[in-house]
Amino acid sequence: MEDVNSSSESAGWRERFGASKTGTLLANTGFRRLYFARIVNRVGDKLYSIASMWLVYQLTGSTFYTGLAGFLSRLPVVFGFLFGPIVDRSRISRLLVLVAAAQAVVVLSIPLVASVHTPSVTLVLAVVGVLALLERINAPAEKAALPRLVDDELLPRANSLDSATHQTIGAVAQALSGALIALFSAVALFAFDAATFVVGAVFFALLNVPTTEKTGTSPSAAEYVADIREGCDLIRNSVVGHMVIAASLVSAFTGASTAVLPAFADSLGGAETYGLLIAAMTVGLLVGSLVASRFETVPFGRFVVVGFLVAAVGKLGVVSVDWLPAALLCYGIATIPIGIYNVLVSATIQTGVPNDLLARVSSTIGSLVAAIGPLGYLVGGFLGDAYGSATVIGLSAVGYCLLVGYWLVVPSLRAFPPVTDIESNSFGV
Repeated sequence: MEDVNSSSESAGWRERFGASKTGTLLANTGFRRLYFARIVNRVGDKLYSIASMWLVYQLTGSTFYTGLAGFLSRLPVVFGFLFGPIVDRSRISRLLVLVAAAQAVVVLSIPLVASVHTPSVTLVLAVVGVLALLERINAPAEKAALPRLVDDELLPRANSLDSATHQTIGAVAQALSGALIALFSAVALFAFDAATFVVGAVFFALLNVPTTEKTGTSPSAAEYVADIREGCDLIRNSVVGHMVIAASLVSAFTGASTAVLPAFADSLGGAETYGLLIAAMTVGLLVGSLVASRFETVPFGRFVVVGFLVAAVGKLGVVSVDWLPAALLCYGIATIPIGIYNVLVSATIQTGVPNDLLARVSSTIGSLVAAIGPLGYLVGGFLGDAYGSATVIGLSAVGYCLLVGYWLVVPSLRAFPPVTDIESNSFGV
């Protein structure tokens, strides 16, 4: 009798899951393949991002060079708008495969050189820059693929599921990263990242992303410029433009604190502490991603004001407490609103922007934010050498306060409606 009841309960659970938004998404073959490809790539990326910053600091012992590495990792984003028209006209699946293969080759250069002699900081910085440039093609292509594979009403849940999984796996990878670096070396993580790009390319090859009217066409010079201008016009003539300005402010201050994080961690313990700080940040982003769907019906403007005030208090707490567990808790709390924000913004853009403009708009947004963001890394690295890493991390709270102030003074941001109230393709109309 118990077996019958257990079987019935199990069948009922499967039925409820299949009827849920998450079950519907995972039953979608296209979404599932994109989802798994992004998971594999992100495992390697999380380990690589820590390994590259730590390797640069290990080779130089200077926060200026870690700031320079962060700057180079963000600088190519400035030119991302140039790739948007190409992505919008490309066969997305094929493009993703080619980019993943190129990323594998580039990242593998570090362990290959290290097998002969110690890699130079110049080589590491070059790899950071080239990978960041390739990411400027990959990121808008993935963003453009998602709304072609998923219905509009499922986009918030798709972004939430993707982000939550990303943060879960990232939290585990980053929590272990310090120990992995100590056990195998930072260079070994580069080799692992190369393998993840290869596996990701296989999943991308299985994708069948629906095309648009422009897919497969080659623009003339005039059409290429017109395509870029069309994406810029949508941003300038809609609330998206104000969102870009606000994001640029927080990006600069966040970059400054990230640049000095290896030095701050080193003052508290070393590579293991660095991994724990990154893991705390990732756990906070994970929590934010998991609860983001609960904020779909909350006015977005109201959420940003309250959420980023909480983030500012959390950042100040990181450098105000003397106990490492308390500092980790504060760092995690500071990133929860960011996790929620990232999911809701992605769903907002993907819903409000027409599909045939999405890659251009996404890459242009990235370029505009990156025009200011990378400066935060350089300034943060400089200030870290001059005044200490803790001071720079504390100052990052100012960036969150500036973001709150901007959302309060701009009427269209202050009155921004819930994500569920955004009409499909309504931006720029």
